[in-house]
Amino acid sequence: MRLLLAALLVSLAACSSNDKKDQDIGPNALTGFDKEISLTTQWRGQVGDGLGSAFARLQPALKNDVLYAASANGVIQALALDNGSVIWEQNFDAEVTAAVAVGNSNGYFATSNGELVAFDLTDGAEVWRANVKSEILSVPVEEQGLVAAQTIDGHLYVIDAKTGSISWGFDSNLPSLSLRGTSAPVFKDNAVIAGFANGKVVAIDKADGTLLWQERIGVPAGRSELERLVDIDGSLLVADNLLYVCGYQGHMAAIDLNSGKMVWKREASSYHGPAAGLGNLYIVNANDHIEAVDDRSASDVWQQVALKGRQLSEPVLFANHIAVADYEGYIHLVKQLDGTIVGRDKVTRPALDWVRTGSYAMRHPSRMFSHDPGIRTRLMATNDKLVAINNSGFVTVYSLDR
Repeated sequence: MRLLLAALLVSLAACSSNDKKDQDIGPNALTGFDKEISLTTQWRGQVGDGLGSAFARLQPALKNDVLYAASANGVIQALALDNGSVIWEQNFDAEVTAAVAVGNSNGYFATSNGELVAFDLTDGAEVWRANVKSEILSVPVEEQGLVAAQTIDGHLYVIDAKTGSISWGFDSNLPSLSLRGTSAPVFKDNAVIAGFANGKVVAIDKADGTLLWQERIGVPAGRSELERLVDIDGSLLVADNLLYVCGYQGHMAAIDLNSGKMVWKREASSYHGPAAGLGNLYIVNANDHIEAVDDRSASDVWQQVALKGRQLSEPVLFANHIAVADYEGYIHLVKQLDGTIVGRDKVTRPALDWVRTGSYAMRHPSRMFSHDPGIRTRLMATNDKLVAINNSGFVTVYSLDR
């Protein structure tokens, strides 16, 4: 019996099989810190109904200074990054389960009934739909005329970006119990790389779906099915010729992309993928500790534990800092060098005079009074801007004030 639990990810967020003593302690309260930098709000707005009750992570996508964002109720918007003006808006009247991805001329999102939808980036008009018969929770990815999408039942599909026809599919042999989520595939040279709920990372020939290599990151262990969870749900990070990956109740590992051989691995447990900078890898573990690990030796560099249990988002790099968000809607900025917290801000609902005329919130004013402040989507960073979308669909774009 396959069981996918949205609530499980929350209930286990303060737990790790590698650190049992922290399991029954609630989230840390925020404490004071020495503020070194501030986030300045550039603009605020709203996209549709937000994430709704679905445990979705609908992070935005960016291309040519246009921000593309989706809500769980099917509203897709294209927004100018510099001022938030709406370039176009489309309501597809569908439950969106995978965040918007952008390619050469198309954007993509996925629905709860197993459809991958391509739309024109210039006006949002639908281009095609491909039915893969199962939910896609991770962000699709396009490269060289191909779109890769991973489904919740352990399949990976490659689809023609022009026509929407399915080129091939790969089955990962999913375990009976897994967390509700999947990592997003990545293209590298002639291969598609994907991580699955069975704890394996695979490289597949993008032309015909032939398995090139596979490596196990996590080995199921324990008496109960919960103890045997080894999902790879976070982003896969490719740097030079190495793949960095982290699994739940398993390991963090570096893998040679040519041979598929393990370069190093260390015990780790995380729902998220790593970020990389200054010769380190940065992860948020299952206890919501932020850790820095040397990317060559896999040795510890530093650990920040002040945000334990706060259901942190996947880390991103922003202006030489690590940025994460939490379940109360706070954004935290941490130094890459030593893990010190140096900045914080909270995403709040926009006041009525911030809401654009003609926007979704103006047409549905009741949404202004229904608010889930948490942020479970990954933040998006550019050289000078940080984008956050909270669970209610409120968008805030920040710049950094040192």
